[in-house]
Amino acid sequence: MARARNDKIPALVVSGFLGSGKTSLVRHLLAQAVADGLRIAVVSNEFGELGIDRELLGRGGEAFVELEGGCVCCELSDDLVETLQQLRDQVDPDRIVVETSGVALPFDTQLNFWREPVSEWIGDDMAVVVVNALQVVEGRDLDGTFTDQLSSADLVVLNQIDLVEASA
Repeated sequence: MARARNDKIPALVVSGFLGSGKTSLVRHLLAQAVADGLRIAVVSNEFGELGIDRELLGRGGEAFVELEGGCVCCELSDDLVETLQQLRDQVDPDRIVVETSGVALPFDTQLNFWREPVSEWIGDDMAVVVVNALQVVEGRDLDGTFTDQLSSADLVVLNQIDLVEASA
């Protein structure tokens, strides 16, 4: 259901390590939004120089913005707030999705939703962390950032479970 102009806009932060399936989840959310007649604005955060998500998402235009060269939870936090405000002013989406880089911390990204001026119009927000099941089974990179991402998740999506034995 589309929202009225004065209603607050819900926001979703999608985090997880590189290769966990963040972009696949965002693509699914976009497809569902189209089916439901909703407009989703996507902010994709690329930590490196080369961003591939715009091509993968296939949505382009003013409702898709890619922030490169840093992390939206710290170095690019001011850019994130400015971008969110521009999306509100120019697109007025029904929902906002921020896909973070693999090293971003969801909670630190969400803190930007409480900053002026976006705090005036962003409503409920939540963080989804996508986890590669194979990474967990193999015990790869499970300290530090991984633990921090999981501890700030409102929802954890265990992805790629078809790549591990059922007993694991």
